[in-house]
Amino acid sequence: MKYFIGVPIPISYKNKIEMLRAEFRFFTTEPHITLVPPPALPDEDDFIEKVVEVCKTIEPFDIRLNVLDQFGNRVLYVSVDSPGLIDLQKKIYEILGLQQERRGFTPHLTIVKQRPKRPVDIAAIRKRAEIKLIPSPEYTLNSITVYHQPKEHSIYIPYMEIPLGE
Repeated sequence: MKYFIGVPIPISYKNKIEMLRAEFRFFTTEPHITLVPPPALPDEDDFIEKVVEVCKTIEPFDIRLNVLDQFGNRVLYVSVDSPGLIDLQKKIYEILGLQQERRGFTPHLTIVKQRPKRPVDIAAIRKRAEIKLIPSPEYTLNSITVYHQPKEHSIYIPYMEIPLGE
């Protein structure tokens, strides 16, 4: 089974993103901020124990969702400002012995991305997102979520919530 670790966002904002995605027929894993992407984690869930240990040492912290931005013409996202999130990501990578990505960690909340054989009109979606998603909220993060892919080529679904500072 494949896993990744993500950060939840406020439900009201998540719903806005899902409604926007539905408008453009873009269906995928629920909106989240990725901390550790799928290929980095092992296929067994025994890494979770170490992640729980790290999370116990981190008190809840603030996350500010900012403006719309893009990775070229591939990904439309909301930028994220949170020193606490960068610190948490670094500690999880350290305890799991994972290699940081060459291009570094850019916390972001993906709205849509290009997929092979299913192109999306990023410019059109961005125009709608400016109206529906901006201004973005600021919130306190109290937990992270481990997601799993129940079968090959399916979307990832929540597997376990891990509280911070407990």
